[in-house]
Amino acid sequence: MMAKRDVFSGTTALVTGASSGLGEEFARELARRHTNLVLSARSRDKLERLAADLARVNGISAQVIVQDLAAPDGALALAKELKARGIAVDHLINNAGFGTAGRFESMDVEREAGMVRVNCESVVVLSRALLRGMLDRKRGGILNVASTSAHQPTPFMSTYGASKAFVLSFTLALAEELRGSGVHALVLCPGPVPTGFQAAASMSHASVVAFASLDAHTVVERALDAYARRAVLKTPGLVNSVQTLASKVLPRSLVVRAARLTMTRLGRVAT
Repeated sequence: MMAKRDVFSGTTALVTGASSGLGEEFARELARRHTNLVLSARSRDKLERLAADLARVNGISAQVIVQDLAAPDGALALAKELKARGIAVDHLINNAGFGTAGRFESMDVEREAGMVRVNCESVVVLSRALLRGMLDRKRGGILNVASTSAHQPTPFMSTYGASKAFVLSFTLALAEELRGSGVHALVLCPGPVPTGFQAAASMSHASVVAFASLDAHTVVERALDAYARRAVLKTPGLVNSVQTLASKVLPRSLVVRAARLTMTRLGRVAT
C-alpha cells in the first residue's frame, strides 16, 4: 500500500469525464490513494455530490469544473479555468470519451465531430496546457484512456476506433519524448467495461457485459498501479492482451473482418 501512496499522496489529479463510469472510478481510487482532485464533466450535480463525498471520506480537497469537451474550444476553456484558479495539476487523467455504433454514412456528423474533439482534441490541448508545469516540477504525468480498439480498425465504430488509435500513437510518442524528464505518460487500453459507454454508443449492454472480462474498479486499479510503476502501455486482462497481440501478428484484412464480425454480434449492428 505504501508504494501506491508514495506516488499520489498529497498531489493533485485532474480527471475528465469524472461523473460516471471509468472516470468516477478513477476519482474514487485516486481519493483512496490520498490524491487531491479536480473533477470535470458536463453534469454539475453528479460532480458536486461525488466531490463532496470523496472529500469527506478521504480527507482530501476536491474541486469541480463543469465543462463540455465536445463543444468547440471546450478543452481550451477547461485549461484556462485551471490557470485562472491557480491549480497545479500533477496527474492528468484524460478519461473523457464516447463512441457511436453503426454504419458511418448513417452517423450524425455533429456527434462524430464532437467525438473527435473529446477523444482526440481534448487529449492534445490538456496535455500541452499542463505538461510544462509538470516538467518544471520534474514530477507527475499523463494517463490517457484509449481502448483495445486502438490496435485495429473497427468497422461500425470507425470514428471511435480511429480516435483511440490516435490516442495510442500520441501517448507512446509523448512517453518517449519525456524519457528521463521525471514526467511520464501511460496509455490505457481497456477492453469492453460495463459502464454507461455502451448506452451512449447504442450498443447492446447485456452482450457487452457478458463479453467483458474486467469491471471498472479492476481496470482502474491496475491502470494506476501501472502508472505508479512508470509503465508506458497497459492492457488489463488476459483476453484483451491476447486480442491485442493477435491484431499485431495476423494479416490486417483478417483482423478487420474479425472486428466486423465481433461488432455485428456484440452491437447487433445491421449489415
